[in-house]
Amino acid sequence: MNPLLISGFGTSINVDKRKLIVTNRLDKTRLEFYPHKINHDSIIIDGHTGNISFESMRWLMKHNIHLTLLNWDGNILASTLPDQTISGKLRLEQYKKHLDYPIRCNIANQLVKSKVDSSLNLLSELAKFYPLDMKKYQGRIESEFSYYSTPQTIHKIPEIMRHEAIMAKIYFEAIRDIFAKVAPQFSFETRSSVDHKRADHASDEINALLNYGYSILSSEIRKFLNSVGLDSQIGFLHETLLSRTPLVYDLQELFRWLVDLSVIQLLEENKLKKSDFILTENYHIRLKPNTAKLLIEKINSNFNTKVPYKKRNFAYQNILYDNISQLSQYVSNKKKTIEFVVPHITINRNDDLEIREKILSMSPEERKRLGINKSTLWYMKKNFADSKTRKIYSKVSEKLYS
Repeated sequence: MNPLLISGFGTSINVDKRKLIVTNRLDKTRLEFYPHKINHDSIIIDGHTGNISFESMRWLMKHNIHLTLLNWDGNILASTLPDQTISGKLRLEQYKKHLDYPIRCNIANQLVKSKVDSSLNLLSELAKFYPLDMKKYQGRIESEFSYYSTPQTIHKIPEIMRHEAIMAKIYFEAIRDIFAKVAPQFSFETRSSVDHKRADHASDEINALLNYGYSILSSEIRKFLNSVGLDSQIGFLHETLLSRTPLVYDLQELFRWLVDLSVIQLLEENKLKKSDFILTENYHIRLKPNTAKLLIEKINSNFNTKVPYKKRNFAYQNILYDNISQLSQYVSNKKKTIEFVVPHITINRNDDLEIREKILSMSPEERKRLGINKSTLWYMKKNFADSKTRKIYSKVSEKLYS
């Protein structure tokens, strides 16, 4: 995943002498890409004025680069995808499996199972660095999952979705505790609001970040669905509704946690302020261009993280595509079973709870014995007391663990 974000007023995309040219008249920026030498796999347009030529659209399609246009609130307005290999037989089989209720329930169950597994893993990793009552949250989710796994539930889509929503609510209660530590100024409470059952219209800054991140994920999934030939409008977990793409929402469940992690990592840097967001006349929140750029960089980095998968190391982006490919093979009867496999992530940092406690409780005598500078210890104690995450110098970490 390596999208190019284009935002601002007066932006134009054209082709000049074989090169793709992206310009912004306001800040006078200019990007040039030679044929077959562009390192971006998609372009995301987050702006309201500008132009794109027919020739540049042909250039993008020839280079297999899809174009996504975002609405004012960060949700996808439209996507232009390269020509796909549409398999009539594949889509017929997809429709059949959607209508075959036991098969549909099986696919939905596998999606939920993978989502719960990844969510619990992320919470376990975050609990290393935040005072998260992991036993409580894990117990609640696993208890709900045991009810969910009964025969009366796993064969009924409404019951599957109801239990999945309950587990997601518990998960976000835990994530809320972390958001309260890293960004208390943004007052995150829940993914839904009083006037909107869904979280499409963000009422706070963190929901705006999450919505934007999920839109980036949706764009990537649409591209992969397009390449394998599956119909995004026919899902298995989510219901088929007008102007919706339920299969995209289904597959989002596999990797939403990685967007959540990206948002947490961005907030941990303590760079964002309320002035980095826009408040609309309807009191909804949206991201400013530079804020969106910072978030995309985090998401891009995480999706390009390599982890062990099928006896080799693959980036999460490739694993997402492989899971979609596995679904395609199951739908087309090339595979007899379906299981969505997403490897666990390991968060490698040296500021875990154990080392924080050692720093916060360190006496002057202990500091002198370890040879830690007085100002260095004061600085770290202040940041930890303020619940700020900071990298601990490797020399200090070595002394604490020696």
